[in-house]
Amino acid sequence: MSIFSLALVLIGIPAQIRKNYKEKRSGQPLTTILIALGFYISQILLFYLTKNILPLISFSVGFIMWGTTLIQWIIYEGIKK
Repeated sequence: MSIFSLALVLIGIPAQIRKNYKEKRSGQPLTTILIALGFYISQILLFYLTKNILPLISFSVGFIMWGTTLIQWIIYEGIKK
């Protein structure tokens, strides 16, 4: 499970970030981004407390990627008139 999660994070989310950059728009609604970030925070906390390193690394990387998506949303969608 952790290997598939890490693969998704390392392949899928960077592809979305790259696509957002090329199109100069966010590919996700703000609500989806915030829900994903909340989920990742809860999982990071759980894996930190249970000392499960591999899922902790996977979800930490995922949090950074979704954080990047949030920054893109702020840049591309948040400044529209």
